[in-house]
Amino acid sequence: MLVIQLIRPIVRAIDWIPLAVTGTLAVVMASVIEAGSTLSVGTAFTLLRMMGVMLGASAGFAVIDEMTASTDATPVPRRLRQWLRCGFGGLTAGLLWGMACAIAATRLPQGGQLRVAGMSVEAAVCIAIGLLTASIAGRVHQGKAAALAGMGSLLVIVSVSLVLRGPYWPWLYSDEENWEIVHYGWLAMLPPVLVALNWASRDLR
Repeated sequence: MLVIQLIRPIVRAIDWIPLAVTGTLAVVMASVIEAGSTLSVGTAFTLLRMMGVMLGASAGFAVIDEMTASTDATPVPRRLRQWLRCGFGGLTAGLLWGMACAIAATRLPQGGQLRVAGMSVEAAVCIAIGLLTASIAGRVHQGKAAALAGMGSLLVIVSVSLVLRGPYWPWLYSDEENWEIVHYGWLAMLPPVLVALNWASRDLR
Protein backbone atom coordinates (compact mmCIF):
# COMPACT_ATOMS: atom_id res chain seq x y z
CA MET A 1 0.00 0.00 0.00
CA LEU A 2 2.81 2.40 0.85
CA VAL A 3 4.33 1.99 -2.63
CA ILE A 4 0.99 2.76 -4.28
CA GLN A 5 0.55 5.86 -2.10
CA LEU A 6 4.01 7.11 -3.09
CA ILE A 7 3.65 6.63 -6.85
CA ARG A 8 1.64 9.76 -7.61
CA PRO A 9 3.67 12.26 -5.54
CA ILE A 10 6.97 10.86 -6.80
CA VAL A 11 5.84 10.93 -10.43
CA ARG A 12 4.81 14.56 -9.95
CA ALA A 13 8.06 15.43 -8.20
CA ILE A 14 10.41 13.96 -10.83
CA ASP A 15 11.99 16.41 -13.25
CA TRP A 16 10.91 14.81 -16.53
CA ILE A 17 12.22 17.57 -18.81
CA PRO A 18 15.74 16.14 -19.44
CA LEU A 19 14.33 12.71 -20.28
CA ALA A 20 11.59 14.20 -22.45
CA VAL A 21 14.05 16.34 -24.40
CA THR A 22 16.60 13.55 -24.85
CA GLY A 23 13.94 10.98 -25.74
CA THR A 24 12.37 13.29 -28.30
CA LEU A 25 15.81 13.94 -29.78
CA ALA A 26 16.49 10.19 -29.99
CA VAL A 27 13.21 9.47 -31.80
CA VAL A 28 13.58 12.45 -34.15
CA MET A 29 17.18 11.61 -35.03
CA ALA A 30 16.29 7.98 -35.70
CA SER A 31 13.56 9.24 -38.02
CA VAL A 32 15.34 12.01 -39.96
CA ILE A 33 19.03 11.08 -40.20
CA GLU A 34 19.78 10.14 -43.82
CA ALA A 35 16.19 11.11 -44.65
CA GLY A 36 15.04 10.10 -48.11
CA SER A 37 17.17 6.95 -48.09
CA THR A 38 17.74 3.86 -46.02
CA LEU A 39 19.64 4.18 -42.76
CA SER A 40 23.03 2.49 -42.84
CA VAL A 41 23.70 -0.10 -40.15
CA GLY A 42 26.84 1.76 -39.01
CA THR A 43 24.95 5.02 -38.56
CA ALA A 44 22.18 3.23 -36.66
CA PHE A 45 24.73 1.60 -34.34
CA THR A 46 26.44 4.91 -33.61
CA LEU A 47 23.15 6.74 -33.08
CA LEU A 48 21.65 4.17 -30.72
CA ARG A 49 24.83 3.87 -28.68
CA MET A 50 25.06 7.64 -28.34
CA MET A 51 21.41 7.80 -27.30
CA GLY A 52 21.94 5.06 -24.70
CA VAL A 53 24.58 7.22 -23.03
CA MET A 54 22.51 10.41 -23.31
CA LEU A 55 19.41 8.75 -21.89
CA GLY A 56 21.52 7.33 -19.05
CA ALA A 57 22.70 10.85 -18.25
CA SER A 58 19.13 12.20 -18.44
CA ALA A 59 17.75 9.41 -16.25
CA GLY A 60 19.98 10.66 -13.44
CA PHE A 61 17.73 13.69 -13.07
CA ALA A 62 14.97 11.33 -11.89
CA VAL A 63 16.81 10.55 -8.66
CA ILE A 64 16.87 14.17 -7.49
CA ASP A 65 14.71 14.17 -4.34
CA GLU A 66 12.81 17.44 -4.12
CA MET A 67 10.32 15.80 -1.72
CA THR A 68 12.59 15.63 1.32
CA ALA A 69 10.70 18.24 3.31
CA SER A 70 7.40 16.37 2.98
CA THR A 71 8.55 12.75 3.07
CA ASP A 72 11.05 13.01 5.92
CA ALA A 73 8.16 13.76 8.26
CA THR A 74 6.67 10.35 7.46
CA PRO A 75 8.10 6.87 8.05
CA VAL A 76 9.08 6.41 4.38
CA PRO A 77 12.49 4.79 3.89
CA ARG A 78 14.79 6.74 1.60
CA ARG A 79 15.70 3.48 -0.15
CA LEU A 80 12.08 2.98 -1.20
CA ARG A 81 11.73 6.51 -2.53
CA GLN A 82 14.98 6.25 -4.45
CA TRP A 83 14.14 2.87 -5.95
CA LEU A 84 10.82 4.22 -7.17
CA ARG A 85 12.58 7.21 -8.69
CA CYS A 86 15.22 4.98 -10.29
CA GLY A 87 12.52 2.65 -11.56
CA PHE A 88 10.53 5.42 -13.19
CA GLY A 89 13.62 7.07 -14.65
CA GLY A 90 15.21 3.84 -15.84
CA LEU A 91 12.06 2.37 -17.38
CA THR A 92 11.23 5.63 -19.15
CA ALA A 93 14.76 5.91 -20.56
CA GLY A 94 14.64 2.27 -21.68
CA LEU A 95 11.27 2.76 -23.36
CA LEU A 96 12.49 5.84 -25.24
CA TRP A 97 15.62 4.00 -26.38
CA GLY A 98 13.46 1.09 -27.52
CA MET A 99 11.29 3.45 -29.58
CA ALA A 100 14.36 4.93 -31.29
CA CYS A 101 15.72 1.43 -31.91
CA ALA A 102 12.44 0.26 -33.46
CA ILE A 103 12.34 3.27 -35.79
CA ALA A 104 15.97 2.76 -36.82
CA ALA A 105 15.37 -0.95 -37.47
CA THR A 106 12.51 -0.20 -39.87
CA ARG A 107 14.76 2.10 -41.92
CA LEU A 108 17.62 -0.34 -42.50
CA PRO A 109 18.37 -1.55 -46.03
CA GLN A 110 17.15 -4.98 -47.05
CA GLY A 111 19.26 -7.58 -45.29
CA GLY A 112 20.61 -5.05 -42.76
CA GLN A 113 20.34 -6.13 -39.14
CA LEU A 114 21.03 -4.66 -35.74
CA ARG A 115 22.29 -6.81 -32.89
CA VAL A 116 19.41 -5.57 -30.76
CA ALA A 117 19.92 -7.95 -27.83
CA GLY A 118 23.53 -6.88 -27.29
CA MET A 119 22.84 -3.21 -27.92
CA SER A 120 19.92 -3.20 -25.48
CA VAL A 121 22.24 -4.59 -22.78
CA GLU A 122 24.69 -1.75 -23.54
CA ALA A 123 21.87 0.80 -23.17
CA ALA A 124 20.63 -0.83 -19.94
CA VAL A 125 24.10 -0.67 -18.39
CA CYS A 126 24.55 2.97 -19.43
CA ILE A 127 21.17 3.89 -17.94
CA ALA A 128 21.92 1.98 -14.71
CA ILE A 129 25.32 3.67 -14.39
CA GLY A 130 23.68 7.05 -14.98
CA LEU A 131 21.27 6.36 -12.12
CA LEU A 132 24.12 5.10 -9.94
CA THR A 133 26.44 8.08 -10.49
CA ALA A 134 23.61 10.53 -9.84
CA SER A 135 22.61 8.64 -6.66
CA ILE A 136 26.17 8.73 -5.38
CA ALA A 137 26.50 12.42 -6.26
CA GLY A 138 23.23 13.01 -4.38
CA ARG A 139 25.05 12.08 -1.18
CA VAL A 140 27.31 15.10 -1.62
CA HIS A 141 25.38 17.61 -3.71
CA GLN A 142 21.82 18.90 -3.56
CA GLY A 143 19.24 19.42 -6.30
CA LYS A 144 20.25 19.50 -9.96
CA ALA A 145 23.92 19.72 -9.01
CA ALA A 146 23.74 16.01 -8.11
CA ALA A 147 22.32 15.09 -11.51
CA LEU A 148 24.91 17.23 -13.30
CA ALA A 149 27.72 15.65 -11.27
CA GLY A 150 26.32 12.21 -12.06
CA MET A 151 26.12 13.09 -15.75
CA GLY A 152 29.75 14.23 -15.71
CA SER A 153 30.82 11.00 -14.02
CA LEU A 154 28.98 8.88 -16.60
CA LEU A 155 30.58 10.80 -19.47
CA VAL A 156 34.03 10.32 -17.93
CA ILE A 157 33.44 6.56 -17.64
CA VAL A 158 32.27 6.37 -21.26
CA SER A 159 35.19 8.52 -22.47
CA VAL A 160 37.71 6.25 -20.74
CA SER A 161 36.08 3.15 -22.24
CA LEU A 162 36.28 4.71 -25.71
CA VAL A 163 40.02 5.30 -25.35
CA LEU A 164 40.89 1.80 -24.10
CA ARG A 165 40.98 0.05 -27.47
CA GLY A 166 41.77 -3.63 -27.88
CA PRO A 167 40.28 -7.00 -28.88
CA TYR A 168 37.74 -6.73 -26.05
CA TRP A 169 36.85 -3.08 -26.57
CA PRO A 170 33.32 -2.51 -25.17
CA TRP A 171 32.13 -0.69 -28.30
CA LEU A 172 32.82 -3.34 -30.93
CA TYR A 173 30.66 -3.49 -34.05
CA SER A 174 28.50 -6.50 -34.79
CA ASP A 175 30.78 -7.94 -37.48
CA GLU A 176 33.78 -8.15 -35.13
CA GLU A 177 34.64 -11.60 -33.84
CA ASN A 178 34.57 -10.85 -30.10
CA TRP A 179 31.07 -9.34 -30.14
CA GLU A 180 29.47 -12.17 -28.14
CA ILE A 181 32.26 -12.35 -25.54
CA VAL A 182 32.25 -8.59 -25.03
CA HIS A 183 28.49 -8.54 -24.55
CA TYR A 184 28.65 -11.30 -21.96
CA GLY A 185 30.91 -8.81 -20.20
CA TRP A 186 28.32 -6.06 -20.60
CA LEU A 187 25.65 -8.37 -19.16
CA ALA A 188 27.91 -9.34 -16.25
CA MET A 189 28.30 -5.64 -15.38
CA LEU A 190 24.60 -5.10 -14.79
CA PRO A 191 24.13 -6.99 -11.45
CA PRO A 192 27.07 -5.25 -9.69
CA VAL A 193 25.83 -1.87 -10.88
CA LEU A 194 22.36 -2.62 -9.49
CA VAL A 195 23.86 -3.80 -6.19
CA ALA A 196 25.86 -0.57 -6.00
CA LEU A 197 22.69 1.40 -6.81
CA ASN A 198 20.93 -0.31 -3.91
CA TRP A 199 23.85 0.64 -1.64
CA ALA A 200 23.79 4.26 -2.87
CA SER A 201 20.04 4.45 -2.16
CA ARG A 202 20.32 3.37 1.47
CA ASP A 203 18.99 5.49 4.31
CA LEU A 204 21.79 7.10 6.30
CA ARG A 205 19.58 8.17 9.21
